Amino acid sequence: MIRITPAVSLGLALSAALLLGACSKDPPVPVATKAGTDRSSGNVAVARGIVDVEGGLIALAPPVDGAITAAPVKEGDAVKKGQTLLSLDGALLAQEVAMADADLALATDRLKGSQAQLREVERNATRLSAGASEGVTPTQQADAARQQLAALRADTDVASAQVDMAQHKLEHARLKLQQMSLIAPDAGTVVGQVPGVGAFVQAGKPAISLLPARPLQVRAELSAAYADAVQVGMRAVVVADSDGADEGVPLPPARVVRISPVFAHARLPEDAGRGVAKVVECVLEFDGVAKARFGQQVRVEFRK
Repeated sequence: MIRITPAVSLGLALSAALLLGACSKDPPVPVATKAGTDRSSGNVAVARGIVDVEGGLIALAPPVDGAITAAPVKEGDAVKKGQTLLSLDGALLAQEVAMADADLALATDRLKGSQAQLREVERNATRLSAGASEGVTPTQQADAARQQLAALRADTDVASAQVDMAQHKLEHARLKLQQMSLIAPDAGTVVGQVPGVGAFVQAGKPAISLLPARPLQVRAELSAAYADAVQVGMRAVVVADSDGADEGVPLPPARVVRISPVFAHARLPEDAGRGVAKVVECVLEFDGVAKARFGQQVRVEFRK
């Protein structure tokens, strides 16, 4: 009787498995990855994206430094285009406007006086010139009238230039005073904390963020392997992709409206964490009103 040890039995079993595998005619079936295409469901590609609006959030910064004297809006308020969001201390600029306005009024009065005197001298010079040509008026008087007329015309030109300068000075002062207020460039919703009265804001540093009242869209990041598979006009299914209660909740159908012609670095944390180095940004618009939030992460399934 031949005794078979456990090691020999294991070797015979492995040999039999290898022989059966070599005789099999069917190739092994690859395991589909989550980022790949799902042909059984009709997906051409799957990508992650984020809910956005055209142009993104609008960061509003004052052009000058100053202390806030009025903050008529608060976080979450819906505002109209042209509405004042913040006002800075413009007392000194208001005085500058008042002084420029007074200078303009004074220059205008001077110009009016010069113009009235010019008309009178023109009539007198014309009369004296006619009398000198007829021999009834001395030539010296006519020459003196012409010289006076030339000098007065020069004075009137100077007065007119002073009015123009005063007008420009007033407009400049008014423009600087307008810069002491932050005005909504578009209708939208105030997001983030709004600095209160007395707070000091710096020139060029954002003080208020505005979410424009524009339709929501999706910016998806396509991996390089599937960039050519997606085309403008292609339909897509968008679902919420987060850890909250809305994970997997479908959003309205969407369609591709733009595909970037260049590769870019992945910006979504999930893609960056998976080592996705290069992606192509794809912009989609919803067919209907999407009940989503700006910045919400979604999963996009591109369909044939």
